[in-house]
Amino acid sequence: MSDPDNDVIGYVIDNDVVDIEVPASSTYVATLRLTATSLAARCELTVDDIDDLGLAVDEACSLLLPHAEAHSAIRARFLLVTGALTVTTSVHAPDASAATPDRSGFAWSVLSALASHVEVTGEGDDLTITVTKRRENAPA
Repeated sequence: MSDPDNDVIGYVIDNDVVDIEVPASSTYVATLRLTATSLAARCELTVDDIDDLGLAVDEACSLLLPHAEAHSAIRARFLLVTGALTVTTSVHAPDASAATPDRSGFAWSVLSALASHVEVTGEGDDLTITVTKRRENAPA
């Protein structure tokens, strides 16, 4: 069933949670984008929603990468829910609690326009951006 704290709808699909870790480099962002768009189809998102989510994942990663520690990884967790997909991306960043992605630039504008919900957290050494995309016609 849905978790109101995570701002998702519907039911978790077969307890599907997918975790991926790739090097924290722009070279590997495409892997996360392709994973997100592939899984979004399973969540019954529309074609437009899937395209939006792929771009939102790109932008979330571009906001995180400048904060990533050298030679570290970017981790992504995909929570599949009927009518929505939540993608949580995080990097190991020195003093992540004080690190802040640039919210004044183009990447943040695109991310917040394309996602249904965006959350940024910094705890310990992990800087995290969580993006949820809900099906446009899905009930809230």
